[in-house]
Amino acid sequence: MMNKTAKYKTKDKLIIAVLCLLFLTVGVFAMDYEIYIYAFIPVMVLCVLLIMLKFYYTVFVVALLTPLSFLFRMEDFAITVPTEPILIVVMLLFLWECFFNRSYDKKALYNPISAMIFINLGWILIASLFSWDIVVSIKFLISRLWFVIPCYFMMTPIFKDTKTIRWFVALYGFALSIVIIICTIKFAYFNFAFDESNKISQPFYNDHTAYGAAIALFLPISLYYTFASKRVCPTKEHRILFSFISICLLIGLVLSYARASWLSVVAALGVLILVLLKIKMKTILRTIVVLALFVAVFFSSIVQILESNSQDSDGDFIKHLTSMSNITTDASNVERLNRWSCALRMFKERPITGWGPGTYQFIYGSYQIYAQRTPISTNEGTLGNAHSEYIGPLCEQGLIGSLIVFALFGTTIYIGIRTYRLAKNRDVARLSLFITLSLITYYAHGFMNNFLDTDKLSVPFWAFTAMITSMYVYSDKYSPKELPKDNTTLRQRIYLRLSQIVHLGKKQKNNINSEIIINTDKIILNNNSTNIITNKQ
Repeated sequence: MMNKTAKYKTKDKLIIAVLCLLFLTVGVFAMDYEIYIYAFIPVMVLCVLLIMLKFYYTVFVVALLTPLSFLFRMEDFAITVPTEPILIVVMLLFLWECFFNRSYDKKALYNPISAMIFINLGWILIASLFSWDIVVSIKFLISRLWFVIPCYFMMTPIFKDTKTIRWFVALYGFALSIVIIICTIKFAYFNFAFDESNKISQPFYNDHTAYGAAIALFLPISLYYTFASKRVCPTKEHRILFSFISICLLIGLVLSYARASWLSVVAALGVLILVLLKIKMKTILRTIVVLALFVAVFFSSIVQILESNSQDSDGDFIKHLTSMSNITTDASNVERLNRWSCALRMFKERPITGWGPGTYQFIYGSYQIYAQRTPISTNEGTLGNAHSEYIGPLCEQGLIGSLIVFALFGTTIYIGIRTYRLAKNRDVARLSLFITLSLITYYAHGFMNNFLDTDKLSVPFWAFTAMITSMYVYSDKYSPKELPKDNTTLRQRIYLRLSQIVHLGKKQKNNINSEIIINTDKIILNNNSTNIITNKQ
């Protein structure tokens, strides 16, 4: 029996050696003909084996590879390798598993967020059937499916164990930190010249806006893990890793010069303050209505003030932020307004089902007005889409499509904050809050740009949405009636929060002082014991 086992092991080694020799031989010819993609075959084979053996956990590999992936182009074809091919295979295997083994947990389907995603996908299908180019729209729908199915539906039951959430954030965050280090070194080579800020993220990210959006998305959750308790990050290695990731993210965010990303982090901070102060939703809605009425009444005056700003994008941070309101000379802002104007004109012609998902870039050129064109305007759609997660669906999927997007994002925020307030496990509650804040950075960024058609943002976006759903569905929660009513005023809540912060600072200071005293006492005791031993001798 032992001889047969040894014989099989020898055969296996021989087969592996022959295959390696064959690979190297073919590789020599591939390099001669400049077929460099051949070098990725071992990685692809490893990914295929992993997918076949442990395909449920392949998304964690995708999380590690996504920041490092790059766009592979042919004549009329483009795909991000290696992440999108892996996601396509995982999607097919997962659907096969669901239809034939029927082992999927239906709790992940019967919840408000999943319902809104089904409605969103259903409307994209309907809009595709009435599309200006049905082939382009069906391609758009299929590409959306290979992000949503593996990263949301497959991962929702897996994220039931919050340790898997920490793993996902750590893997993506670590890979993103590597990209940030590479980009920062490249930026330093150009002496941090502002004109080079849009190119330093290539080939990993198309431009600095997508790069900044990814960094902003991971900043809140990374900071949470950095300062979390030992129950959440049990080892010193975890805290060191997340501290490293957070430092890299902060450096990358500043040096990205992505103004929308900076403001999205401020928006998330604002929501955090509202949640901690327990300000009621009615008060927030009333404030939004008052602000909307104010803008409507004084719209002409506001436009005149914005037009008077002539500050262009600049390497100085204050000037760069100020340039956000420049709608006359800043090329980026004016081009964005040009794209939005085209989208609104397109919407007026097809207000119900729109022109079809993914078709904007092929049509908007003829809807441009000469007075609104900029030096970077193009008729071919080579510089992207409508630059908005809300206006884009408005012209491509009609009014209903845009409202569904608002409803999906709003539902996710509501469920995330509701889980924070009702979850019995406070670690789960805090985790739900900070993942919601991470998603809010993208929701805010979505007013200025849209990246959900790329793997760089789609993978973490849908994974984070799955995390919210998982904690809502699987965590133990109080019923709203069980929670005690909070009758404190806003002023009292602000005072309470400030007192807690001051008390926490004093407590930490006292802990440090006590540790110093204890360590000093130990040193004195050790010295005394040494002196006693010396005297005895």
